[in-house]
Amino acid sequence: MPIFHQQTKHSYVSVRKNTTFLDWKTQPKNYKIYPHFNQRFKIDDYKELDGLNLIGGITYEKNYPDGTYYLRSVPSAGGLYPCEIYMQIRGVKGLLNGIYHYEPHSANIVLLQEIQKDGVEYYFNDKYKQKGFVFLVSSIYFRSSWKYKDRSIRYIFLDSGHQIGSIYAGLCVMGKESELLFDFDKLCLNDKFGFRKDELFTCAIRSSSKEVQEVSEIKQKLSYVSGCDYLQRNEFIQLAYEQSVEYDDEMQKMPQFFKNVGSETLQTAILNRRSIRAFYQRNITKENFDFILEDIYPFANLYNVDIFCTIHLVDKMQMGLYKNGTLVKEGDFRGKSEYLSLEQKLGGQSGVTFYFTSDEYIKYQKVNILAGFIAQIIYIRCEILNIGCTGIGAYYDDEVKEFLQTHNNILYLLAIGI
Repeated sequence: MPIFHQQTKHSYVSVRKNTTFLDWKTQPKNYKIYPHFNQRFKIDDYKELDGLNLIGGITYEKNYPDGTYYLRSVPSAGGLYPCEIYMQIRGVKGLLNGIYHYEPHSANIVLLQEIQKDGVEYYFNDKYKQKGFVFLVSSIYFRSSWKYKDRSIRYIFLDSGHQIGSIYAGLCVMGKESELLFDFDKLCLNDKFGFRKDELFTCAIRSSSKEVQEVSEIKQKLSYVSGCDYLQRNEFIQLAYEQSVEYDDEMQKMPQFFKNVGSETLQTAILNRRSIRAFYQRNITKENFDFILEDIYPFANLYNVDIFCTIHLVDKMQMGLYKNGTLVKEGDFRGKSEYLSLEQKLGGQSGVTFYFTSDEYIKYQKVNILAGFIAQIIYIRCEILNIGCTGIGAYYDDEVKEFLQTHNNILYLLAIGI
């Protein structure tokens, strides 16, 4: 087990001993703005970019006495939004070939540097030029560690998974195929993009076609721009990232998770998705449950992610504990699921509570990111059916393992229901 996973476990005692006071007036800003002199392109002005705001744009505003809070198309632990999106664009009509940064609040993409024979492809195993889009997801970890301290090492990976899931869904609306990428030189790209260990690349997704020409390394290092209005470094997170960032990997082609969903229906679901705070405790139909999980188990198992779940309220299904879709223990585990979820009622009042787990240690970053990615697919499928969904990142680690009778690390919990 990675030592940083072991050191960030919750227990009944630890959550009561390590309580902290949060002054929300000190929350760091959760969006990055490059200087005004960088050239900006309004997404709505370009037909080729139609639908791009679905990858992480503002979908709802909440007004409070202290200001306005903006919700996005992607969920985030605590609503802290540590992820930033960069994209390389080649061969898109009306746009310069270059490296861009996405601004969710303004719905702009900001040109950071033009490219010609150079590009981000150089830092991937396949160095051939890609015509289309290459998205890079980074994490500005202090936005999360400001609240969650060292345990944020888990949340920044889960949030990265939700983010690439959101990009994937947006590309599906745009009618574009895509592939996830994990094995690339993140440390070198961190340096090339001007990050100072306060921002870290975690994963990538591309929608492009390969051309028979290799590219060269990025010629000029990008200027540093802080993603927070102030910063407190966390050496534990930085070290944990560096210890787990490098691994060999090859992704296989993904299923078409929304192949039977119309683009308008999918777009509406992306825009309307919210994290639920309570359930009415009504039954989910077996047909809807099967739709939510279509292709999920084979995809997860392919990458060494085991998904357990406690079935509470699903028609035509025995209440009990399941592993990868197979019943392993009958029983009413609503009370147990609530307790294991740090005594949050959502865990027990749900129709189903999922437990994402893995014994993968070398590719620790990847399986955590994939847990967030799979959760995002389930989120959107639930929204299509008007079923509520919410992620649960805090739980009693060892007690969950004991309940599931597994040696796997517990990565994430997800509750769905009506």
